[in-house]
Formats: sequence, structure tokens, C-alpha cells
Amino acid sequence: MESQVNPTQEIPQSEVTDQLMEWFYRIGALRAALDLQLWGRITAGEDTAKKMADQEGWDPTGTRVLLDAICALKLLSKEDDRYSLVPESACYLLPGKPTYKGGLLQNEFNWEGNGKLAQAIRSGKRPVHYDATTADVVNIWIADYSRRWVYPESYFDTDDELWRSLEIQARDGLRVLDIACGPAPRSLALRRMHPGVRLTWVDWDEILHTALETAARVGIVSQISLLTGDLWSVDFGSNDFDVAYLGNVTHFFSPEENTRLFRKVYNALAPGAVIVVNSAARREMEEAGWVDLWLYAVTASGGAYSFNEYKKMLESAGFKDVEDVNSQPIKGFKP
Repeated sequence: MESQVNPTQEIPQSEVTDQLMEWFYRIGALRAALDLQLWGRITAGEDTAKKMADQEGWDPTGTRVLLDAICALKLLSKEDDRYSLVPESACYLLPGKPTYKGGLLQNEFNWEGNGKLAQAIRSGKRPVHYDATTADVVNIWIADYSRRWVYPESYFDTDDELWRSLEIQARDGLRVLDIACGPAPRSLALRRMHPGVRLTWVDWDEILHTALETAARVGIVSQISLLTGDLWSVDFGSNDFDVAYLGNVTHFFSPEENTRLFRKVYNALAPGAVIVVNSAARREMEEAGWVDLWLYAVTASGGAYSFNEYKKMLESAGFKDVEDVNSQPIKGFKP
């Protein structure tokens, strides 16, 4: 018997699938523009499709339609037949600038391993493209941090508010361990509040170099010590710190690895000291599940964890009075 179609049944709109199709086209256009270094060529004077096609020996039609597509992405502007950079492309898409993110974008086009994500889910073998926890990807993180280390002042208010919400006050002799510090904006905020705050940063050598540049930009050149290398192999010391800050790092590791890391931090802290964990939490993933999916693809065992999961890890490492401060970050004490 043939199935019957209800003529009054409403057919749903295809808005979501249409948007997905448009995103694919946008990604394809951006990838081609980065490969062809369009923004650099325009800056060098190839500011019309004809000039660019003639100079590079490219197809004139393809050159024009790609340039127009990038205008539609609002990464170029066009007046008559001339193209020019917009502020965002001038900042982030010109090779050689300290804020350049083109390499980061090109890498992230393949975050799911060009279709290997499904295979990883079938087998459980991960990561599928790169391991975000290794020194091999240090340049990706430097690019990702670019605005923070080039324009740290744009984050001052947010960084100061973090410490106020945690009720941690800068004071003379306060010893802060900033693990996987990146450009270290959070710990620098405490140092800005009081010149007697002493900072110890842990990260790879290239990233620590950018962190020192950030510190110099805000006029801080003293009271900073560096622990260079992998956070698993670096010696944090014993009973040496009053505050340990872990921002955007614990979501790259498994619960077992985090518990081991927290125990190492516990040993480095003095009695009564505070640990602060400020990483992606599962509550944030409810509206942005792709972030947790990205973590699945680029780590061997990481993910976004709930507060209760973090509480269990921290308590297993010896911390007490673990609390969720304004829904983020997480704070605990060494008794």
C-alpha cells in the first residue's frame, strides 16, 4: 500500500541546512584567500582583480569572484573596482604582523582530520589531526593569544574582576604560580595591582618569550621567574606558592591526568594557599557543543568537565572547600 501524504502537513523550512551550506562556501573562500595571500597582495598594490590576475598570472574571473566573496565575508571592502583591507583583516590577516592568525585558521580548517572524526568516534583513537598539548603546536597558541599579548590593556578590566570575584588580593610577597600561562594576563593583573607580587610562569620557551613581551608592554620587568618546558616535567617546587592559577589547560587532559596535575600543584602550594581552575566547563558547552567536540578531536583524552567532576579531581588531590565562583572559575584551598 502506498504511503499517504497529508496535503495539509507543513513542510519545514531548510534554514539550518541552507546556513550550513553557506558556511561551507565561506570556509572554502577563506581557505583559498589565505593560500593566495590576498590581503598581502592588495597591500603591495595589487588592489584590483585585473592587477592581481595580471601580476600573478591567475585566472581573471576566478580572481574577481574570490575577491568579491571575501568582501561578502566583510574581510575586504570594495569601491568601484578597487579592493582595500578592513581593520580586522589589516590586524589579523597580514603575514608578518605579530597579530597574524592566518596560519592558525589554515590549521583549524582540518581540525577534524579531513573527515577522520567519524573514524575516531568509531574506534576511540584520538587525536585525529594534531595534539593540542604538545610543543609541536606552539605557534598555533602564540597566534591564538595574539590580541592578548599585543594589546593586554584591552583585558585589564576583565582580569581585575576575576581576582575580585575570587577574593584574592594583591599584596607584598604574594607568590603566584601561573601554569601554562600563555601571555599571562591574569597573573599580570595581580602584579599590576601591587609591585611586591612575585610571579612564576610555566610554559614552553617560545610562549614565555611572548609573555615577557606582554609584561614589558605594561611596564612590568621585575618579580617574574620562568619555568620552561612541559608542565609534567617541570619541577614546581614544594610549599613555595600562595596562589596557583590554571587557565585554559585542564580541559586538554583526562580526569586522571588532571588529578595527577592537581597533586603536583598541591605539593607546590603553601598551607592555606589557593588553587584556581579557569578552563572550559561542560555548562558552557550546552550552547556551543562544537567546543567539546573540538577538544575530542585535538586531544588524546581531554574534554569539558562539570563542576562536580572538577570537585572530585581536586578533592582527590587533597584540596578542600572547593567552590564554583560565580559559575566560573573554580577555587579550592590547601589545608
